[in-house]
Amino acid sequence: MRPIRALATALLLASLVVAGCGGRPSDQRTSPQSEQPAATTPPAITAGGATNSEPVVLADGRHPVRLKTIDPARRAVTFDLIQFYQDDQATTEAAKDHQESPPPNDYYIRNVNPRLRTLPVLADATITANQVAGSNQDVPVTLSKLAALTRERSPVFWITVRHEQVSKISEQWLP
Repeated sequence: MRPIRALATALLLASLVVAGCGGRPSDQRTSPQSEQPAATTPPAITAGGATNSEPVVLADGRHPVRLKTIDPARRAVTFDLIQFYQDDQATTEAAKDHQESPPPNDYYIRNVNPRLRTLPVLADATITANQVAGSNQDVPVTLSKLAALTRERSPVFWITVRHEQVSKISEQWLP
């Protein structure tokens, strides 16, 4: 009886190993690597028929960032993607990081990845600033003006991305 049990156990283990090594990629589960996963696009067909499977710099949508460089001549911004929380969510997230909770002024910023990203800014992009422009209200500014206002430091900005281009940049007012 003992050899049969050993054989059955070996077969069971072998079948588990084989099942875990094969199969379709969609059948295999993966664990998330960060709270800010890199977005990807399906391979694109280029004019020569080759495929291009480079990852998207940032998925479409609205994202909190710190601007690092602004190049008005190229109409491009380089930024550091951050996580921005307010009110009760700020309290919860600050506590998770063992920081002061509730955080001062009811907001909390987390930067889990120092990777810098660069995207083009549309010619008709809406750009507003408030505190860096010396105002408590959103003030429309040009990309050149924003570059001058953020030369020393960047507060939190929200960028809206559509098809790998920035269509809106707006400063987050902070107390």
